[in-house]
Amino acid sequence: MRYYITVVISCIIAILLPLNVFAQTFRAGIAGGVNFAQIDGDNIGGYNKFGANAGFVSELPFTDRWSLGMEILYAQKGSRAIITANNIRDFKILLDYAELPLLAKFHDRKGGFTFGGGFGFGRLVRSRYIESGLDATEAYFGNNPAKRWEWSLLADISYMITPVFGLNLRGAYSILPIRKDPDSFFRNFGQFNNVVTVRSIFIFSAIGQKRVR
Repeated sequence: MRYYITVVISCIIAILLPLNVFAQTFRAGIAGGVNFAQIDGDNIGGYNKFGANAGFVSELPFTDRWSLGMEILYAQKGSRAIITANNIRDFKILLDYAELPLLAKFHDRKGGFTFGGGFGFGRLVRSRYIESGLDATEAYFGNNPAKRWEWSLLADISYMITPVFGLNLRGAYSILPIRKDPDSFFRNFGQFNNVVTVRSIFIFSAIGQKRVR
């Protein structure tokens, strides 16, 4: 636990230090958008659960093409099913995380594209289960709660319209099950977060800069 706290504090310090300390290299900003989420292993398909994805983003370049991306995010994940011809249940699984993504990024300076891949480390801060409008959290999670920690595999692409403003598309998938469910039809009765994120990015350290051509 002490190790994880140290990692969190280190990332916060790296992002919040005065930008002039890093002068021409360190880039920092904010990002916000929508998670389109589902849980593989809840026996329901579709990215029907919408949630927020917002927080601080930063990059530490190593070369003109490569950088390390570090973020501190609040991410809402989970699953949602509605009554259809093939499903008579109406429920929502709500899982909220504080996350620390770390990504290696390759920059196409001329085109404005950035391609990234890496890992996300998340701490579960809230879990709820709502069925037919009623809170059934204890019945669903009581004997089999969601795990407090999550590791995710990340794939990421961004397009910077200007040096300050850009758009981001990201996919995230749990490396290990977030919980076990004896009723799951998925592999080894596991449940996995499966999330597609669409965000906008604002890099305030790039204000006044021009894109390299």
